[in-house]
Amino acid sequence: MTPSGETVADRAAPGPDVLRDKVAVVTGAAGGLGRAISRRLHAAGARLALVDLDEASLADAAAEFGEQAATFVVDLSDDEQTEALPGRVRAQLGGLDVLVNNAGVRQIAPILDLTPKEWRHTLDVDLTAPFVLSRAAIPGMIEQGRGKIVNIASITGELAFADRSAYCVAKAGIIMLTKTITLEFAARGIWCNAIGPGVVETPMTRAYFESPAMRESIERNAPMKRWAQPEEIAGPVAFLCGPESDYVNGTTLFVDGGWNSAKTY
Repeated sequence: MTPSGETVADRAAPGPDVLRDKVAVVTGAAGGLGRAISRRLHAAGARLALVDLDEASLADAAAEFGEQAATFVVDLSDDEQTEALPGRVRAQLGGLDVLVNNAGVRQIAPILDLTPKEWRHTLDVDLTAPFVLSRAAIPGMIEQGRGKIVNIASITGELAFADRSAYCVAKAGIIMLTKTITLEFAARGIWCNAIGPGVVETPMTRAYFESPAMRESIERNAPMKRWAQPEEIAGPVAFLCGPESDYVNGTTLFVDGGWNSAKTY
């Protein structure tokens, strides 16, 4: 029981406003998955700090949330911009309670065709940026007593996929980053978990669905015989951001239609 008389069960009880008065940062907020996550967190009562590099698309994404959202144009491959973001969010919105490291890029190319520059850019955005941003956000979260970080990993962090070496390495790193943040900070009021999506239908994955061979591979290897919609990932993300998941820490939840169970590609 808390000093206010609230029990753990009370705090974990689901409701439409479980994130009321919380400030949630969502990176990659202008993309298909980022928008779905933002909508789900907004529906739970959160005020949103929407982050993306594409200023026009970011403004379009924020328009539906009105005064409940602020936008931040940030190049997440730039360490200085990324490290400064939590301070900017706190200054503008008065806090930072939830961080969703969703932004990502991928290069689809065989190793011999993948340039070192492309490799580094993928790791900069997909792995280094979540590290830098989490590192910058955690001290303030500790000071306020608690904070939740959700990293968007991938099934490719667990299963190797040909022609996606940089992306696989980055997402495997995200899974380990999630665990190490938990080991270092769980006792100080920090939760860090990850979501490992399978194939999700978004503009970023359009190439998958334009390829008959890829569509056949998804239908063959995913036990549920289909791919996910962004909203099916956003719900589990919201769960990990809210009080219902307060005994979940350091975990990667695969939301992949069972693909990870099959261990095939």
